[in-house]
Amino acid sequence: MSIEEILKSCAHEKVAQAAVASLGGAFANKVKAVAAPQGLSVGAYTACVVRRFSMQAGPRERQALQQAMQGTDQPILIGLRHILLPVIEAGAKCGREDESERLHRYG
Repeated sequence: MSIEEILKSCAHEKVAQAAVASLGGAFANKVKAVAAPQGLSVGAYTACVVRRFSMQAGPRERQALQQAMQGTDQPILIGLRHILLPVIEAGAKCGREDESERLHRYG
C-alpha cells in the first residue's frame, strides 16, 4: 500500500470522515475536539491535514509514514493515524484560511 493512496483518498472530506470513524470513537473524538472550534467537520479537518502533509512532508516524514504502514493489516488507517496524531496532539489549525488558499492556488 502506497503513501499516495492515503494522500489521494483521504484528501476528500467524506472519505476522510469515514476513515477517521474507522479508527474508533475515541480517536474520532480527539480529532473533533480540534476541528470543531475551527468550524470544521472531522472530515474537512482531516482532509486539510492530509493535503498539507502531501504538500509539505519531506523525505524523512514520508519514510516514517511508509515504515508505520509497512506490514500492517490496515495500512491506510495506520498511515492516516500517523499523519493526524501529532497534528491533533499539537491542536494545530487547518482552517478556512488554508482551504481558501488551496482553492485560490489550485482551483
